Amino acid sequence: MTKEDGTINLSDKKVKFWTDLINSETDDKKRALSRNLEQKVEDNVDSKFGSMLKELKLLKPYHEHEKSCKELEDFENQKDLKLQSLRDKKKVTCNAIIDLFNRQANIHNWDNIDEDEDLDIEEVQRKLMKVGRAELFNEYKKTTEDGKLLQEIDSRKKAMLIALNQPRLKFKEVNFNDAMSKGFEAIGIVYTSMDIKQLN
Repeated sequence: MTKEDGTINLSDKKVKFWTDLINSETDDKKRALSRNLEQKVEDNVDSKFGSMLKELKLLKPYHEHEKSCKELEDFENQKDLKLQSLRDKKKVTCNAIIDLFNRQANIHNWDNIDEDEDLDIEEVQRKLMKVGRAELFNEYKKTTEDGKLLQEIDSRKKAMLIALNQPRLKFKEVNFNDAMSKGFEAIGIVYTSMDIKQLN
């Protein structure tokens, strides 16, 4: 509204309109200018970075840190390569022992080791020790006094049981105790004579 002296009073509605227009126009212009500045930064930051570090006296510590990070990265890469190399070698050695053992297992009628490429040495040792114990036990059965007696027990026991179960078996008490005593003594067991009549 224009006054007589030529001044204008804006209504609240007009003030809001112009405020919104000014804000909108300036915001658009600021966004455009900011985009231009960001692009300039992007284009020049790499070339200016060194001089910025130098100016801030950060150039030397920055390069030292860069070097230590690179050394760590190189070490971790080498570690990964070494780890993979050792894993590959473990597969090869594991397969070799499984193949050789399973060939022997087929010859000696042992249980095969499953073809698992990732057997740890403890698992391999446990399987081999099981076979070794069984083979050593069988060897001692054939070559030691205890082993021979162990084998004899089964055959003597069988003979004694067959004799006891004969139809129409007749014997005198003295002869029976004597026979039982000799049978048990042959396999290392002390037999105490019994009153056969009381047992019947």
